[in-house]
This record gives sequence, structure tokens and C-alpha cells, in this order.
Amino acid sequence: MDITYRKADLNDLDDLVRLRIEFLKEVQPIETHQYSEENLQKSLHDYLSEALRTDNFVAWVAEHENKIIATSGLCFFQITPGFTLIDGKIAYILNIYTLREWRGKGVGKTVFNHILQEAISRGYKRISLHATNEGRPVYEKFGFRLTSDEMELRLP
Repeated sequence: MDITYRKADLNDLDDLVRLRIEFLKEVQPIETHQYSEENLQKSLHDYLSEALRTDNFVAWVAEHENKIIATSGLCFFQITPGFTLIDGKIAYILNIYTLREWRGKGVGKTVFNHILQEAISRGYKRISLHATNEGRPVYEKFGFRLTSDEMELRLP
């Protein structure tokens, strides 16, 4: 099994967009979709081209025979510092996605480890993510814990 792992770049833009949409179709029920796939494609393309260029978004990918078989995402943001986060810097991991035929082989776990190390190497002390039921045990092995102290409001 010849798999290579690397940081994605602008040449991967179309694949990153396509795989993000595949991931979202798999984890979000269709009745929750508020925008068309075409609108999402354009929005993702615009966001990722700028965020990759400015290094505000990082993705690690796994490749087999020059085809991306797994991907990840890492966003960075800052909130007002507080007693529990003195610099206010938060790294957010998302879009850990492996093509179905490659699941269960450790590929996603390896991509996740690369993206986690990216956040750590940049000095982030708080790293957050939302986990599917399938992914939760994997993230717990890396030390992530479920929290229940957040609320959200979604506006149309």
C-alpha cells in the first residue's frame, strides 16, 4: 500500500472542494442543506483559494497513485484572551475525510495526526473539532474530550 502524506497547496483546490462536498453530503442530512451544491462549490473555491494562499487554512492529504484518498482541514482564529486561554488563539480541525474504500486502514488517523501536529507546531494550546459518532473514539485516543459548555444561534 503506497500512500504518501503531504500538505495541500493551491494545485489541490479542485480536489479539496470536491472532497469537502462529498464529506458534507455524507454527514449532513439533505433536509439541512440551505444552499445549492453549485453555490457551495463557488463559496468553497473562493474561500479555499484565499485561505490557502494566506496560510489561514491548512489541509493535509493522503495520496495513492496520484489520487487524493483522504483529506483534512485546519482553521485558525482568535478570541479575547481569558484565564483559560491567555492568548485567545484557537485552532479548529474539520473535514477529516477518507474515501470509503480506504477506511479502516489508518489513513484518516495518519492525516489527522499530521493536521494535529500542524496546530501544535504553530503554538496553539486550544484545538477544537466536532466529531461524528464514528470519529469520536479516534479523537479520544489523541486526548480530545467532549465538552458541553457551548451554545449556538444559527440565523438564516
